[in-house]
Amino acid sequence: MTTNATEPILDDATKEFVRRVIHAELVSINEIKKVVVSLMADGVRGNLFSPERLAEGLVGADLLTRWQSRKLLSGKSRGFHLGNYRLLRPLGKGGMGVVFLAKHEVMSRQMALKILPAEASRDPRRIARFKEEARASAKLEHANIVQAFDFSESDGKLFIVMEYIEGHDLHRAVAKDGVMSAAESLDAMIQTTEALVHAHQRGIIHRDIKPSNLMLRSDGVIKVSDMGLARIGYSADGNDTPNRLTGTADFIAPEQAVNSQSADARSDIYSLGCTWYFLLTGKTPYTGTSVAQRLAKHQTAKVPLVKELRSDCPPSISALIQRMMSKRAEDRPASAAELLSQMKRLSGFSDSRGELANRPVGDSTNTAFADDSSSFTASIDDSGPLREAGASMYAEPMEIDFDRLPPMEALGVPVSGPGSSPGSSPGAAPGSAPAVPLGLASGSGPAVNGQAMPQPQFQTPTSATFAGGMPNAPAAPPARQTRSQDAQQNILLGIGLAVAVLALVVVVGVTVYQLTREEKSRTQLKSTEGNGRQVIVVEN
Repeated sequence: MTTNATEPILDDATKEFVRRVIHAELVSINEIKKVVVSLMADGVRGNLFSPERLAEGLVGADLLTRWQSRKLLSGKSRGFHLGNYRLLRPLGKGGMGVVFLAKHEVMSRQMALKILPAEASRDPRRIARFKEEARASAKLEHANIVQAFDFSESDGKLFIVMEYIEGHDLHRAVAKDGVMSAAESLDAMIQTTEALVHAHQRGIIHRDIKPSNLMLRSDGVIKVSDMGLARIGYSADGNDTPNRLTGTADFIAPEQAVNSQSADARSDIYSLGCTWYFLLTGKTPYTGTSVAQRLAKHQTAKVPLVKELRSDCPPSISALIQRMMSKRAEDRPASAAELLSQMKRLSGFSDSRGELANRPVGDSTNTAFADDSSSFTASIDDSGPLREAGASMYAEPMEIDFDRLPPMEALGVPVSGPGSSPGSSPGAAPGSAPAVPLGLASGSGPAVNGQAMPQPQFQTPTSATFAGGMPNAPAAPPARQTRSQDAQQNILLGIGLAVAVLALVVVVGVTVYQLTREEKSRTQLKSTEGNGRQVIVVEN
């Protein structure tokens, strides 16, 4: 049995999802309407709509990111904005902060925001260290160092605005595309060493050089990250206990493992040697089942040779890496500047600069982070006031009005299929009313899964005809006539009138002639045409 009751296009769950999207100030109601119309054009309607399907459509239209979509579907409607920035997705996480890709609300420029975690925001010591990191970052301005642009606070949250690097770190580069050639690795090391020269000359020691802190941009440029954290010399988890380990066990210098505060430029050189070893072999220099075992090997184990795993590695590179990883700091190159000079003198590799530009580079999405959005929301979700616009928008009951859907012309949806004529829909019988597949209104439409679908209604003039749910184009106005055309029509009209009058006169004359055949003395009717345009009646 068919019902004439109106069937809503969006169920309650989907409408609630729409409310969350609008409350989050991510997508406007008109943009949502356009996506709904587009989905309906693809055959999505009635009970086929769901929050997940609408979210997929919004992501496909580049109105939401995957991370935003997952948060909204999980019931979140806050935590998408920070100051003048809209958060797009997480890029990384550490003890000193969570890094998000964000876009400036006005300038639409993409930046990386390093946000101090919520628990750290309640610790004055960690707040002071975070500010010191920002000040240290501001001192560094180099082509191979991730630049910090601003430090700000919004809703009680502290964050550093940094340069966004479109690419990925060298750890992922090796994991994804394999080990580097000798020339590629030398290019990466020269760029990194140039950044260290710049930092060391300003008294800044990195203390955590490793592949994951070296970003490879799409044009082959290396960018060293976390320089500010290195300057203040605190551990990544914010613990300032004396002799607390700062660095990563697989790449840390022996003296730094004993006392992080004693690290100097040569400690960065050791870590850079371990990083170079990894780029060429895909392995860390020392292995072990525990952190303690790996730290002990950095102290006592023999320095491994790259040539044992890469027979094609030039001896000069293998020897330099071995020297950089010397157990005693005094046996290493004395400074980053000296190391840079040695790298540039390596025989046969003077043209290595730019080798990384030919290496494939993906985007900076870290799937491990992107797929687990819950770990990034605690610091930005539940503290701080609501944005005023969003709060007022959500405070009042809101009706989702889809009765006036946007015109299909704006969406580029075809009016009819190939070979169809205006006013008809594919497969429709001749003379039948055209189908109107889009919209939301009362009335029943085609059945889906045995249920009648609502037939859409459009706010259009009643005189308009429709083809495939769209008003036909208005009839073209008559073409404007030229003066010569008007003159020709006047001449033809005059001739036509003359002929008509002549015919009338002939008929009348015949009639009179028949009635007065015997009276020859009576008036005779003669007709002539003056220049073919006049009729003259003459009496005898």
